[in-house]
Amino acid sequence: MGGSDYQELLALFGIGGAHPGGIALTEEILSGERLSKRTRVLDVGCGTGQTSAFLARKYGCAVTAIDLHPLMRQKARERFRKEQLAVKLLRGDANALPFSDGAFDLLLVESVTVFTDLAKSLPEYARVLKPGGVLIDLEMTAERPLAIQELKELQDVYGTKKVPTEAEWIGRFKQVGLRDVQTVKGGTVASALQGDPSVEGAWPEFQPSPDIDPSVYEIWHRHQEVTERFKLRLGYRVYRAKKPSKSTS
Repeated sequence: MGGSDYQELLALFGIGGAHPGGIALTEEILSGERLSKRTRVLDVGCGTGQTSAFLARKYGCAVTAIDLHPLMRQKARERFRKEQLAVKLLRGDANALPFSDGAFDLLLVESVTVFTDLAKSLPEYARVLKPGGVLIDLEMTAERPLAIQELKELQDVYGTKKVPTEAEWIGRFKQVGLRDVQTVKGGTVASALQGDPSVEGAWPEFQPSPDIDPSVYEIWHRHQEVTERFKLRLGYRVYRAKKPSKSTS
């Protein structure tokens, strides 16, 4: 088992807003951005399209959504069709984004980058942002440097080769030329699990496929076990960074 199995689980259950805080946190973070019909947004690893749909519905943004998983794209496509939203949906890999330089005003990435090759994905984010553009990236973050055995345990379930600390994430964003890097929200897994159940959108959305193989539930069980064991060692952060404008680069 590994990362591909976990991604398959997310797709089969049609989990939207799987990250801590769910779509409610996404909406809160985006409320601080200047979004309009002229804003060109790329939703990297869009999953079932929950965030892309919100951006198109609430702000009328020109949204492009990409995902590698065909079942995720199928569920996103159905969502956009039902809601009659003009979201451009493509097969796309965060490690090699199929777009020209400076194509987007805003990149939104939610619990995706940690599953990628950071040496490839982060430079790609910087490349496709226009000068002055903004990256918002919500990612799994180690509360302290993890030991080799801890990383192996996480890799066995999620396929993650590296889980950076907050300082390491910030350093990596700066390394690819992004500036004004800030942590705008965050906490431990334990704090996220104690979230307010009365907040609409704070918990994941499910769109399960029919006839799910029982073996998938074993992956879910392992995910739950790891979540419990690492609830104080792992956390999440929402990072915001800007690509320097030409005048300051």
